[in-house]
Amino acid sequence: MEKQMRGQQKRRFLIMPSFLLGMVLLWFAGCATPYDGVPRTLEADYGRSVTYNRLEMMATPPDAVDPRPPVGMLPQAAANTQGIYDKSFKKEREEPKTIRLELR
Repeated sequence: MEKQMRGQQKRRFLIMPSFLLGMVLLWFAGCATPYDGVPRTLEADYGRSVTYNRLEMMATPPDAVDPRPPVGMLPQAAANTQGIYDKSFKKEREEPKTIRLELR
């Protein structure tokens, strides 16, 4: 019993195999790069540049260069804001519900 595919169902049937074929080709292209264990120029220079940047950060830290102190809130306003923030996490304590049983 053959059933004819209609509009959107037919498009999906045509699109999915082409999408899967594209993904497989992309995967093979990524795996097809020759790697013989020898680092390329950019890869070999990466370690050196990281080392130079770390040494530069030790010699002249960027925070010591900034002459302007950070601008913030007044101390009282900051304390009030922090207090409101802390109160938002506290649960109000409810009276425990008790069950009364009366014997007759």
